[in-house]
Amino acid sequence: MSEQDKALGVLDRVLAYVDSPFKLIALLIMFVFGFCAWFVYSNQELLVGAYKESQKLPSINEARADDVAGMLFKYGNATTVAIFKVNPLFGTRVLYRAYTKEGRDKRMEGIDVGLFTQNPNNNADVVKLMAGETPCGDYHKPQSEIGLWYVEVGVTHGCRISVPPDATRFIGQITVGFKDKPESLDDVQSLLGIASTMLTRKSYRSEEHTSELQSH
Repeated sequence: MSEQDKALGVLDRVLAYVDSPFKLIALLIMFVFGFCAWFVYSNQELLVGAYKESQKLPSINEARADDVAGMLFKYGNATTVAIFKVNPLFGTRVLYRAYTKEGRDKRMEGIDVGLFTQNPNNNADVVKLMAGETPCGDYHKPQSEIGLWYVEVGVTHGCRISVPPDATRFIGQITVGFKDKPESLDDVQSLLGIASTMLTRKSYRSEEHTSELQSH
């Protein structure tokens, strides 16, 4: 019996078995699970390698988040400050902290808006962020779920910067929103550069605290 005949015989038996919608659904589920198991087994080295690489990525300096927000409100007259954790390897961008002038707003924190999305304006800004630029522009239409919050609190103009503030790595993002376009975008971009550096480097205070914990 040829291979083709064997294949046809198997197909005939499968078709004979699928005599109800329930069996068809069960067969499809078995196929999906089987394919997923095969994919994981065949690409286990790639998946393990990707996981290990993700663990090597540095993270933002969480201890300075409040300091960054306070600085941008005080010197930049910002309406909102949003700090994201970014993982380019997995294409995630998770809102870590959200602030208004009244304080921290926890309603949207923890949401992953994704790095590249279906919004071309967002994607254009992400490319600029990866190139070490600090894009600014009018904001009248939400680009994501977080964008609904921006509009809700009255943001009409925004600027973004990557953490750190260069093209070497991309582990975080700071987005500041304004009710009106700032008179000097250069000043805002300069402040964002300082803020990004604050989130990149550990403070002496946090290093001393870590040393104390290790000594105990």
